[in-house]
Amino acid sequence: MNIEEKASKLVQFVQNLQGFRIVDEIDGNYNHIGATVADAILQANMKYESHVRPRVNRIRTKFPQAANISGLRRLLSEISITEFLDWRGMDRVKRFKDVVDLLADQGVETEQDFKGWLESEENLQKLKVIHGIGPKTADYFRILTGFQTSAVDRHLLKFLKIAGMNVSTYEEASLVINLAADKMGIPRSHFDHSIWTYMSKSQSQSQCTVY
Repeated sequence: MNIEEKASKLVQFVQNLQGFRIVDEIDGNYNHIGATVADAILQANMKYESHVRPRVNRIRTKFPQAANISGLRRLLSEISITEFLDWRGMDRVKRFKDVVDLLADQGVETEQDFKGWLESEENLQKLKVIHGIGPKTADYFRILTGFQTSAVDRHLLKFLKIAGMNVSTYEEASLVINLAADKMGIPRSHFDHSIWTYMSKSQSQSQCTVY
């Protein structure tokens, strides 16, 4: 099957899938670059509801001065990134620092600047040079700043497999999901999150044992 056929098959699968719901709200568009970078860096392989969203909300409330890069860097000269993120794992602390340093070097100041910067494929490649940031996290940054796309992770790949299709690359999976969203007339980022939510709940329920 080509991309068009796979997208049509995915639409048909979703429309007949019991319990699948299109979400109408997603996280992001914080207008707070410290919260945006924190969200993207912390979310990989974490339970979003319990580990990520509370930290992002805390940052937005406690550190309003970190809404732009200059304010964030001034704050980080006074407190540690560990304290800012409320996170002890040094791999993500370093990743956060690397992203902030990159944006500062690139002249990015506000979240709106960041969104414009993310429009460039060359800039996306600069982001992906940072250890631990691949295509999925780069696309997730774009979703957080208002782009309409998908960020393909293990949940979305498994969903495609359940729907009866194989994809050979990240790019193919993204094209199929985005085109399916277009065919249904819904925002791509909302469709992405709808699949993620459905699969997260399904996984959680499958891990429950009934005695």
